[in-house]
Amino acid sequence: MGNRYQPVAPNQRGHYEISSMGVELGIWQGQQYNQTLPWLRWWDAQGNLLLSAEEREEQEKQRAEQEKQRADRLAAQLRSLGIEPEDAIGE
Repeated sequence: MGNRYQPVAPNQRGHYEISSMGVELGIWQGQQYNQTLPWLRWWDAQGNLLLSAEEREEQEKQRAEQEKQRADRLAAQLRSLGIEPEDAIGE
């Protein structure tokens, strides 16, 4: 093969496999940068969409917010039992 382009047929998902990298390239319809369009996106070899840096950051923010809400609920439950959470941590 060398350094030449080779025509490749899409797989069953309509993606183009790049087996040497373990990824696929294909079209994803969705919203990015406040625009809903078909976007060229990467998938892993199993067909899972690989998140962009912005999507990963947003996912982490959501996860952090969920953890904060969970911690707040647990602290409220401890207080309802007469336990001050900050005091319980220090023990």
